[in-house]
Amino acid sequence: MSRSVLPLPDASVERELFAIVRRERLSRDTGDFDTLGSLYWPDSVVRVTWFEGTIAEFIEVSRDQAQRGRGRGLHVINPIRCEVNNDRAIVESQGEIHIRPRIGDVFCDVVSWCRFFSRLERRDGQWRMQTFDSIYCKDRIDTVDPAATLTLDPKKLESARASYRHLTYLNLSAGYTVPADLPGDDSPQLLAAFYNEAKVWLHQ
Repeated sequence: MSRSVLPLPDASVERELFAIVRRERLSRDTGDFDTLGSLYWPDSVVRVTWFEGTIAEFIEVSRDQAQRGRGRGLHVINPIRCEVNNDRAIVESQGEIHIRPRIGDVFCDVVSWCRFFSRLERRDGQWRMQTFDSIYCKDRIDTVDPAATLTLDPKKLESARASYRHLTYLNLSAGYTVPADLPGDDSPQLLAAFYNEAKVWLHQ
């Protein structure tokens, strides 16, 4: 679908949008859920490997995880692309997800390289996020102790998509259902459809 190329956004708008997406990840990492909620519109949707639902549901699950000492991670985010059309915008960021779970009796570092992708809307002069997605590139698992031995279920590992294989393994082991249709570099068709849907939304 052919679309006109949008001009570069105003620098002040770009700074504001980049600040919102950076603060959103920091709020999630630090358990600042009041701030996290204030950065989204109530009808927003969050979709990642272990969750899909509204921002209110995401915060509720995240609070529960934090209280049980689970779900803590570190997100590295570097916003790199911003497109604005009137009161709608998309921001794409280079991203990393760092988690330190225990798999069996072995502490591990799980790292996912991805691109965080958000749609934002301006309502009554205020920008907030409308969606949050991750576009998955690749991931890996390493033992924290180099001398430790980690044994993974090869069938479970091979059944997962290449772009988020180890995240899938970790989440399946924790009892989560992981969708197979998330956008990722290993599936050009899914990724093209994802980008096209976002572009159509931006130009509406």
